Amino acid sequence: MSFYSLESTSNLTEGYSRQFIIDGKDMLLVHSGGLTRLISTACPHNGYPLKKAKLAHGCIQCPKHRICFSLENGEALGGDAVADVPSLSRYELAEENGETGIYI
Repeated sequence: MSFYSLESTSNLTEGYSRQFIIDGKDMLLVHSGGLTRLISTACPHNGYPLKKAKLAHGCIQCPKHRICFSLENGEALGGDAVADVPSLSRYELAEENGETGIYI
């Protein structure tokens, strides 16, 4: 496997969001609440694109139905109302020489 750099780690500040296509998969690199995650660009609720989603306090909010997902564990927030909503699809990140990326 090879390291594929996505962004300089120093550029990952609150509200950062950038879309990538890696190995044929649409992915979104996001940073909020001190957490950096690489997630699928599709909302797990109904597949709506998260490219223009709001990021705040370690959560990402789908622009269609406003469901918020924790970046910490990927789970939908809101108790029983979202109990059946699947978690975000996340990919493992790595850091090398001040760069954040993924092994592919």
